[in-house]
Amino acid sequence: MSTLKMGRSDLPSLKRVLICVPVILAVCLLIWNRPGFAANIFPDLELPVPDSPGQVEYLGFSDRMEKTFILKDINAQLALVQIFSMYCPVCQREAETVNRLCHLIAEQGLEGQIKVLGIAPGNSEFEVSVFQDNYQIPFPLFPDPDFEWHKLIGEVGTPYFLTVRISDGQILKTHKGPFGPPQEFLEFLKKLLDGADPA
Repeated sequence: MSTLKMGRSDLPSLKRVLICVPVILAVCLLIWNRPGFAANIFPDLELPVPDSPGQVEYLGFSDRMEKTFILKDINAQLALVQIFSMYCPVCQREAETVNRLCHLIAEQGLEGQIKVLGIAPGNSEFEVSVFQDNYQIPFPLFPDPDFEWHKLIGEVGTPYFLTVRISDGQILKTHKGPFGPPQEFLEFLKKLLDGADPA
């Protein structure tokens, strides 16, 4: 049976790992404890049209010539915007739940009315692609490596969800942390589609 042997040359690497782990956890805790977003209108973030044909079709941009879009360009009634980070353990743990919500939206014929997309503050394109591949995320994710969009949406913690009425950009509901059973959350979104008061 093979055993893991560690020589003196491995000690510096081990030290670096031991130093980095608490730093990463501290950053995650700091992000988690950030306040929510206080504005009522979602900012006109200029997002790149995805390269993936499937995601282009999902957003309804098959005939779009421009390279960028804003939320109001999406042909749907509601957008659920997830703010996440590849390094956020809660985001990793909740990825399956968010995926399930996305699948329920499609299964119940609501994909033309509700769109889901994610923004990753502080993450590079590579990091976002790793997260998307590892957790098989079915909706578009957008890296925000320099926190430019993150500043415009109040530097909220992760995970954070904003439900936006696309026609006028009004933020109907924000939610910090896991949103619970996906079917229950979808029922809430359906009430918003019907014009219910989000309060």
